[in-house]
Amino acid sequence: MKNRISIILFFILTLFCCRAKKNSNGKSEYTPIASVSVPMEDEEKKYWDSLCNSQTRQANEDIKKNKIFYTHLYGMVDEYRSDMEMDSILSKYSIGIKTDGYYCTIPWNQQNCYGKVMEKEIQKRYGIKFIDSLRQVAEKIYMHKHRNDVFKFQDCDMTSRYPGTDDYSEFLENYKNDFFKTFKYPANFKFKNEKYYSYSNAYFILWKDGRITNLKIESTFQNKENEKYKVEIEEQIQKFINRTKWKPATAVGTPVNSEMELLFHYK
Repeated sequence: MKNRISIILFFILTLFCCRAKKNSNGKSEYTPIASVSVPMEDEEKKYWDSLCNSQTRQANEDIKKNKIFYTHLYGMVDEYRSDMEMDSILSKYSIGIKTDGYYCTIPWNQQNCYGKVMEKEIQKRYGIKFIDSLRQVAEKIYMHKHRNDVFKFQDCDMTSRYPGTDDYSEFLENYKNDFFKTFKYPANFKFKNEKYYSYSNAYFILWKDGRITNLKIESTFQNKENEKYKVEIEEQIQKFINRTKWKPATAVGTPVNSEMELLFHYK
């Protein structure tokens, strides 16, 4: 009974586990992926060994019966918005669907054992790039269905949305440099003399036709005497954003509407 409780508690802990990507890095077989201080007892090791062996046997039996499955992983791995579209495409190849969790407190090579066997079989039958190519198709189908949605900033391609730049990192740097080339600090503005900078966050929606709506600016001044300059400073940000000819975001190469957030730190 004690061992069962231990395993149940172990599962609960994984629900709050970090979302890191798996990385063996020479770790021992029973070393958790994340730096989580959870010792694995012998009973737990036996449990994961037994589970992996059982899943491996089941996968091999299913392959012999020509039952092929693709596994969607959830947890500490990249997750996709186009799973439903992917399922529909895979069904045309008579490939079924299963799901499994991936957790950073459990040995990486003891997880998804069923899926790993099936992955090798799918590659053997259809080629190494088969799943990746279908995922691209699924993503494009998803984008077409949701072409009028507003996507979160991080859900779009890592391409520049700032004019004159193609590189994502340049975009994040250049808009700040260009803004402060013309920015004028108010007279008697109290410059930084403490640990933290004052800053403003600007939020808006960048539509795929280049329009800007829902512009909102929030400012935080470490020196409270600067609060009186809030309107003056935010008007400069507003003018900068509105006169900039932003490049629409893309997702899988398709122009989309996107949320935008810009950060400005003051001296």
